[in-house]
Amino acid sequence: MRNIIVLSFLVLIASCAGKYKLKPNSGWVPLKNNEGYLGLVIDTLDPLYSIQMLNVDNDSSFYIGSAEKGINQITLQLPEGEYCFIGFDVYDLRVDYTDKGFCTYVEAGELNYFAQFMIRNPVTRSYPDYRRYVSLLKNDHPELCKRFINDECSI
Repeated sequence: MRNIIVLSFLVLIASCAGKYKLKPNSGWVPLKNNEGYLGLVIDTLDPLYSIQMLNVDNDSSFYIGSAEKGINQITLQLPEGEYCFIGFDVYDLRVDYTDKGFCTYVEAGELNYFAQFMIRNPVTRSYPDYRRYVSLLKNDHPELCKRFINDECSI
């Protein structure tokens, strides 16, 4: 019975994750009038499950999927507003950040770079590494990279 509940929960999370997260090589995905892209990098020694974000404007949380062990580029298509990285699951451990976690603002019509998150369970550190994000974006979403970043993506 426990396995059925866990499986149902994971299916629910996976269906929510597809709502915002762009799949690699998915081609150009046009933005709606009030939307922007949010890019981040997750650097983790362990696989992460159910990475959770919070939309501060309407106080609703949602899941953006998982991150494999290693360095992961994640690009989200979101309505304009403030968003916070508030937690994740790793193995049988839930990590929640206090004070809304790590927050940034998504501006409509833009590709907004958030940060690189180095996760060493349960410690997380964020720092800017825009060049790494662009390099990963160029690989996963070349059309998006060329449209918003241009020169660095043409090489």
